[in-house]
Amino acid sequence: MSIRTFWRAAICGVAVAAFAWSGGSTRAEQVTIKVWMHEHPPRIPIDKQIVAEFEKAHPDVHVEYEVIGVSEYPTKLLTAFAAGAGPDVFNQTVSLVAQYYNAHILAPIDYAAMGYADEKELTGQYSSGFHGIRFGGKLYGVPTEVSNYACYLNNDIWKEAGLDPAKDFPTTWEAMPAVAEKLTKRDANGVPVRRGFDFDWPSGPVYWLTINTLMHQLGANLVDENDYKATYEGPAALKATQFLVDWVNKYKLGGPQYTDSRTDFLGKKLATDCSFGIWGIPQMHDAKIDYTVKPLPRFAGSNVDEGYDAYAYYMMVNARSSPAQQKAAWAFVRMFTDHAVELFKGAGLFVPRQDVIPLASDADSMVFLNELQKAKFAPRVVGYNQVLDVLRRGRDHMIQGGEPVASAVPSVNKEMESVLRREKSRAETLLKQ
Repeated sequence: MSIRTFWRAAICGVAVAAFAWSGGSTRAEQVTIKVWMHEHPPRIPIDKQIVAEFEKAHPDVHVEYEVIGVSEYPTKLLTAFAAGAGPDVFNQTVSLVAQYYNAHILAPIDYAAMGYADEKELTGQYSSGFHGIRFGGKLYGVPTEVSNYACYLNNDIWKEAGLDPAKDFPTTWEAMPAVAEKLTKRDANGVPVRRGFDFDWPSGPVYWLTINTLMHQLGANLVDENDYKATYEGPAALKATQFLVDWVNKYKLGGPQYTDSRTDFLGKKLATDCSFGIWGIPQMHDAKIDYTVKPLPRFAGSNVDEGYDAYAYYMMVNARSSPAQQKAAWAFVRMFTDHAVELFKGAGLFVPRQDVIPLASDADSMVFLNELQKAKFAPRVVGYNQVLDVLRRGRDHMIQGGEPVASAVPSVNKEMESVLRREKSRAETLLKQ
């Protein structure tokens, strides 16, 4: 081989190696990330737009995007994680983040991969929302929705009953039964065929927020989050629970036997519903309901001025994904959350970012924002689903089984305590593995 041929071959070899190292072999070095989202139809077109934009900006990353029905989403996530086949990026409610954290599923935020210098630069874009995803001083996700509920009134039904929705809506729970009765229509047997107001009994997540909210309004907590200790006891628990039982059995204004309150409100079979968030406003327009929005009632005599507890959805990254997938995943989270304005305008998903807040300045939206400033998060517990099952069974024993509140509440608290201890023990065992 001549000297000239030798050096030509050597230079070509170095060039080929450099090309491969720099990513020239796109097929070999392309990263695929799986993104799972729960179904929210108005959001899906925006999701797809973001995925396309992200892949264009990151040609070395392929996104496998999947939408899963709301009812099956939590189970499918946990099943996939247990099998080691979960998504790299996923969106889920604050109620379940403790479960994921204690199972070592959550990766702490990679600020550099997101294009931020540090936590301060990220959180500085938001007015709130991160409390629910902080564990041990670290953040493990970014909010894609922060929400709370308020009360929607069907103005036509209120006026038909001779009530002014702007002036006659009760500010206390104690005054609510009398107003709801005026709005209620009953059949010949006294059974409501149109309810004036009712709680959303069928929904487990809404009931979790409801019982926690009533406890918080009375200055107490359902669960001590730090110790996984049940605190569903004492005067606050008895008063909150007795009100719910009386609503069904004493005042006969509704109950678990009815269709969920959101469906009946949109169907104009319910005069007042307090389980819609700010995202409910477009639904009112679609249903052609002339409505008024009011803050949730409080208990008379309580010095706690709080409405419904807040909840949030967070976009999180799987700690079991490869380092390359995690970096790509956090870059995707950045691009997704940078579309907060479009998500609010197009899907009604409110994130308290500085660029979104000015868009929610109308009177109805301000009811939610003002209440959100006062709201607490419901406690995050590892055994959320199990504790919720205990609460709902206890509720049904009292409402449908006639068990006195004074004896049922301590029993429910004891069972909750047992569940929390068991789940805490399981979490500690997992942490040692």
